[in-house]
This record gives sequence, C-alpha cells and structure tokens, in this order.
Amino acid sequence: MDPVSLGSGTVVLTGDNLYIEEVVSVARRGARVAVSGSALDRVRRAREVVERVLDRGDLVYGMNTGVGSLSRYRIPFENLEQFSAKLVSRHTTHQGAEVGASIVRAMMVTRVNGMAKGGVGVRTELVGAFVDALNAGVHPVVRLGGSVGQADLAEMAEIGQVLIGCGEAEYNGQRMTGAEALHAAGLQPIRLKAKEGLALISANGITMGHGSLVLADVADLLDIYDITAALSFEAFGGNLSTVHPEAARMRPHPGQARAADRLRELLADSYLWRPGAARNLQDPLSFRCVPQTHGACYDAHAYARGTMEVEINSASDNPLVLIEDQSIISVGNFDVVALAVAFDLLRVAVAQVVHLANERIQKHLWSQFSGLPTGLAARDGDEGLRPLGYTSASLAAEARVLANPVSLDYRGQIAEGVEDHASMAPLGVRKTEELVQVARRMAALELTIATRAVELRGRPRLGAGTRVAYDLVSKYATIEPEEQWPDVDGLTAAVADGRLIARVAAEIGPLEPVSTPGDAVGPAEG
Repeated sequence: MDPVSLGSGTVVLTGDNLYIEEVVSVARRGARVAVSGSALDRVRRAREVVERVLDRGDLVYGMNTGVGSLSRYRIPFENLEQFSAKLVSRHTTHQGAEVGASIVRAMMVTRVNGMAKGGVGVRTELVGAFVDALNAGVHPVVRLGGSVGQADLAEMAEIGQVLIGCGEAEYNGQRMTGAEALHAAGLQPIRLKAKEGLALISANGITMGHGSLVLADVADLLDIYDITAALSFEAFGGNLSTVHPEAARMRPHPGQARAADRLRELLADSYLWRPGAARNLQDPLSFRCVPQTHGACYDAHAYARGTMEVEINSASDNPLVLIEDQSIISVGNFDVVALAVAFDLLRVAVAQVVHLANERIQKHLWSQFSGLPTGLAARDGDEGLRPLGYTSASLAAEARVLANPVSLDYRGQIAEGVEDHASMAPLGVRKTEELVQVARRMAALELTIATRAVELRGRPRLGAGTRVAYDLVSKYATIEPEEQWPDVDGLTAAVADGRLIARVAAEIGPLEPVSTPGDAVGPAEG
C-alpha cells in the first residue's frame, strides 16, 4: 500500500457538504474525520425506523431477506445478526490487485458521509467504527474484486471484514489480520446488527473514493497543460490573437474563458506580445484551438466534479430508510450510471487535449512548420529530438484507446437475470487514471521539446509563468541532444508530484475559480 501520513486538521462530515478537496485531504494528507452532532442525530432517528419495521415483522430486502436473486428467502429473526456478518464475509472474493491506502481512505470517508445522510439505517456505533479506524490509521487491504458499478460489493466487503475483526489490514506500516490491527490501534471489532451487513457492502466506495482522487488529478493535469501549451506558443513563435479576451466573450463557454485567462497570465510580459513577434498570420489548429479544446476539458471536468459531489452527498442505499415516512423502500439509488457517463465524457475531453499536444510536438520537430532544424537538432543531418516524435504519437494513440466509453460495455445478466444493468463506473474511473498517467508523460515530452525550441530561438523573453516552467524543465531537458538525452522520466515525475504547478503558482498564483456547469449540480449547503 502507498504510505499515508496522518496529519492535522479535521474534516467534519454532515452528509450534505463533502467536497472533493476534503476527500483528498483525508485520503492523501491524513486529515482526521468527525461526524456532526446533527448528522448523528439523523442516523439515530433512521435506526429507530429500522427497529420499528423489524418489530412489525415487515419483509425488507437485505435486512430479513437474502440479497439479489436470493431475496425470495426470508431470514429468521434469530439469525439476523449472523446473516449480516455472513453477508460481509461471503462477498469478499479474495482476489485481484490491491489498491493503495489513499484510495481505501477515500472509500471510507465517502461511505461515512453517505451513512451520515441517514438513509441507510445503521447504528451510530457502526459510523463510529469507520471514523475510529480512519483516525487511527487502520487501513483495510482492499482488492479490486470485479465490481460492475452497481455498488462495489467485493471491495466494500473487505473494509467491512476488518471492522468486524476479520480480513487483513495495514497499521503503522505493518500488514496483519484485521483483528490484530484493531487491537494494536486500541479498537474493538463491531458486532453487526440487522441491515448493517448490507450497509457495509452496498456502496460505491471505489467509484466515489477513487473517482474523487482521479478528479483532483485531472484538475492538476489541466493546469499542467495550460503551462505546456503556453511554453509551446513561445517555442513556436505563435500568434496570441487566439487568447484575445473578446474571443471568449463572443463565445461564452466558461471553460474557454478560463483557459484563455490562464494562458494570458502565463504569457504575461512574453516577447510574443510585441507587434510583429508572431511568425504566422494563423498558426496550425493545434495552437489556434488551445483555448477551445482546453476549455471543453475544463467544462467536462466541471460536469464530472459536480456529478461526483452530488453522489458523495447522497443516500445511495437500497433499501432506503425514510425518516419522515417511517418506512423503508426499495430503490435504485446505488446506480451510478451518471458518474460512469461523466467519466466517459471526461476521458474523451482529456484525449482531445493530449491529441493537440502531440500535434504541437510534431510541428516543433518539423522544420517546415517550426522554421528550426528538423528534430530541433544542433546541426543539419543530426537526429536531434526526432525520436521523441514517435513516442508522442504512440502516447496519443494510447490516449485515444483509453478514451473509449465503457459505460455501454456491460453485457452480462447476473444474479439469475435480476441484475441485468450495470454502470461499469469503477472501470471508467480506472481508465481515467490510466489516461492521466499517459497525459502526464505527453506533457513532459512537450515541455522538453518546447524548451529545446526556445533555446534554438535564442532564449527570447518568456512570460511570467512560462519563465518559471522553463527554468524547471531545463534541469531535465538538454542543450545538445546528440551528446546527452533528456531525462523525460525525471520530468514526468516532476509533473506528476506537483512540483511544476507549485513553482508556477508561486510566481503567478493559482487560477481563481469561475462559474462552471458543475456549480449547478454541486452539493447542498450545510
């Protein structure tokens, strides 16, 4: 598992206003978690409804019946606690790749927030078991068990196993049984009551937890690509009329305006603003359409983020406890097809950004477009950086493959045909993460090549932000590619770990948020 250092600060969960930044804070920076008093009161009132329904003897799916196609079987009252525990153990598949501790923490915090909504009907003791494990740094070992995106049953069951004193966990860097981890942390296993077994497994933890982290990474990726494109403009001697504020005003997509604003900030004081600095009246579309293409990705990200923040602040349980109606109803709130579609859209948008970067790289390497030696070589006839053009083309092809939608790929009928629909959202999240990794390497390639082109143009005056980027990239790039090859791996790491963004932001500041389509579907105010 990836190490997570337990840090300071506390995220208070209400069930209504958890944001992606707070998920990241808990998952990656080890922030503590607490649940508000009003949310705990709501959890108690929902549990009272469950107890009343149990006393009446009403049939409720997954509480006193089997699950899936086995819902036709009634569970005797005296076996309800045993059934809850068995439901957790039987859904643990014990196979698949393990996920990192940060993803496990993200799964846990989103699940606690869902429980705080009050629709699940668990006891406050179970909510507390999640919170205590998170705050103590007990991280269940979770394997990707093959969720189809209608509740991540197998993955959530592995968290549930640890909370009841079974399974495996990591604590203080050591791997041990769940019971040993709880004991080492000074915690006790919880004994499940009726309905709590289903509450532990029937949640989209991988989709929401992992997906929130991936969305944070895509936000950083868009910042990175604004930087790379801006430096490419200077390396190419590009025409900055494409970032004119009137272009965005006359075509008011929020994302396009955001991208153009950022490019102007990065290029402030650049030599390109001087009259006659542009080499062409109109540049190739991979330069001219940067605000529009990056803008489309900003808007797709805003939509995905807004959809996610609705989901992580929702009661996604089935059956659903209605406190006001004093009833429990069967619903389909576990269906996260909206998230699956949003991530499909986002990958298509990211792939478009990657495609433009590849085209800009090829233009830099081709003397007909750049006006510089082929391959940006120091001498005619040398290879220069020409081989990186092949790498770039291969990454662009990989990005296109990863962008293919997965939300339509479910073709199975499981649980004897009862479960004949699935979102495939976890796969969509995972493919988005893979695409982010490809895109980071493409950004490193473009930065490397643009920096070399800037050198060949005599190092003209760069913009406020691109100057900082150039200084960092120069440590990995090369002045003489025939003698020393650039360290693309090292630069990719600097892109991935946030060093590039941090240095540029320290110079020109982070981009202020603007109104986006996602604002309309964000979480309710608490």
